[in-house]
Amino acid sequence: MNKLSDGSNLPTNETNNAITLDPFYVEDLRQMQRAVNYRRWQFEMIEPFLGERILEVGGGIGNFTPWLAEKSREVVSVEPNRYCFEQLEENTRQLQNVRTLQATVETLDVALGTDMKFDSVVMMNVLEHIQNDGLTLIELSKRLAFGGRLVILVPAGSWAFGKVDERLGHYRRYSKRYSRSLFAGAGLRIEYMRYYNFIGIWGWWWNAKFGKLESQNDAQIRFFDRRVVPLISRVERWICPPLGQSILVVGQNPRN
Repeated sequence: MNKLSDGSNLPTNETNNAITLDPFYVEDLRQMQRAVNYRRWQFEMIEPFLGERILEVGGGIGNFTPWLAEKSREVVSVEPNRYCFEQLEENTRQLQNVRTLQATVETLDVALGTDMKFDSVVMMNVLEHIQNDGLTLIELSKRLAFGGRLVILVPAGSWAFGKVDERLGHYRRYSKRYSRSLFAGAGLRIEYMRYYNFIGIWGWWWNAKFGKLESQNDAQIRFFDRRVVPLISRVERWICPPLGQSILVVGQNPRN
């Protein structure tokens, strides 16, 4: 599997030219799809940084694509995994301003041409699946118009890395320091960076280090989505926590 640009980076089995996902990953995608409050919170975090023309890298099954389409004039959503791409196509079929591509970062020049630029390049919980994340950001920075923004949302706290991360295909969890070096290497000026979901990181850490869980728990996700997210999302509008389950990083292209 290509470790640079397959944003999904999901284990697959190839049989008669049909790609099917490991059931663990299929269930994880469905779990996140059902966590509507949590996904909405994630989207609200990136919403202020979205432009009129958006490149979504690693669109998955389309959990965020329709919301991106509501806020922009045009969305190009790229997803390399065939199973996810088919779901993405189905979930965005009625959206006139969305174009879907089954492509990788390396093949974007072929799929889009070399001159197409975007106001925003968005990666929602994707970069952690890519082994060479630095090279990926360098390539994506070339897709930004002058003043355009690269917006990434990634899991935070390397000390909370556990079996669930491994099974999800995560190479790492991120910190502010590491993120600064990544964006600097891609020639991007960091405009905004913050942790969020202070409560969630402790649950993830407990499950990884003491619970020894190897998959996410449906009951925990339902409780967190329905009871915790409405409260903690309101609190964190006013208070930026010193750490969190995720980190949002926004970098701006300073080059013409």
